[in-house]
Amino acid sequence: MKIEQLGIKEEQLSYYKNNFNDEFKIGRISFVSKNHFKVITTTSQYKAEITQKLVNQKLIPAIGDWVVVNELDDFKLIIDILPRTSELKRQSKKHESLDQYIATNIDEVFIVMGLDGDFNLNRLERYAIQIKESGALPVIILNKLDIIDDYKEKVQLVNRRLSNVPIITTSVIKNINMDQIKKRFYEGMTATLVGSSGVGKSSIANYLVGKDILKTHSTREDDQKGRHTTTHRGLYLIQPTGVIIDTPGMRSLGLSVDQDNIIDSFEDIKLLSQNCKFSDCKHETEPGCKVQEALKNGDLDISQYNNYLKLKKEIAYNNSKVSKKAASEKKKQWKSLTKMNRNKPKY
Repeated sequence: MKIEQLGIKEEQLSYYKNNFNDEFKIGRISFVSKNHFKVITTTSQYKAEITQKLVNQKLIPAIGDWVVVNELDDFKLIIDILPRTSELKRQSKKHESLDQYIATNIDEVFIVMGLDGDFNLNRLERYAIQIKESGALPVIILNKLDIIDDYKEKVQLVNRRLSNVPIITTSVIKNINMDQIKKRFYEGMTATLVGSSGVGKSSIANYLVGKDILKTHSTREDDQKGRHTTTHRGLYLIQPTGVIIDTPGMRSLGLSVDQDNIIDSFEDIKLLSQNCKFSDCKHETEPGCKVQEALKNGDLDISQYNNYLKLKKEIAYNNSKVSKKAASEKKKQWKSLTKMNRNKPKY
């Protein structure tokens, strides 16, 4: 197998060749669980540890990372992480001001959403925003079309809200349009699946890989939700080409987006904003606001506008928490330095 088939990009190979000799090998992180890592190479897969230097620098490999490994006799040691081409992340539940990496070096992210009770336009939009910010391309998979009569209406709603995002409607159970997902893969492409638990992510991954790599269970008839939840991430090879990363089920991504870039994900609002009277218009109560004018005329979807405001406020709140944490850390550093200076001998 060629290393390009595992998804490495030319700039990553160049970085490796310019900074390391042949004594060190490169591989890709295929599994992460706390401080345990698995690395896949062109010839094998093995467990590895990371150096204390990486730990001290808080450079912890994520699934999908390309790493440099010192393959010693007794164990394998990860000594560096190659530059990432994309980073899909969400807010950490334990540390709200920090980010948790879901997967890295992703080309496309499949947002899997059920056409049943799981369907939610605002959540789709949130996913798409975070994915675009990560550097990857979002692709929407609307699953369970076999149990929904009005699925075409929902597809039209998605098309109006996210007109530039590809949409594939599927039925995993009936094997409808599953080949349309596989056709998106090319040599060296890496994709991942995100979405709620029970929407069919693991079944789609099994289909793409061609075997049951992930356990799935039948769906409960009363609420159409699967009982299985993937708790670990795994990287798998697709035949004849491509890589897929499965992720735990999650209903949302805590936004980790630059506040100034949020409008780029709302194309209708961005286009209207270019003609606002003031260049720093917030599109709320300012005079001469073309966004407000479009809302009054019915030319802009009110639900999309409300979601835009909601996400703006959420990002501002998240940023304020990060700023407070940074200020707290700086205060601790100053206290430590002051204490050290007090304890210095006087001459």
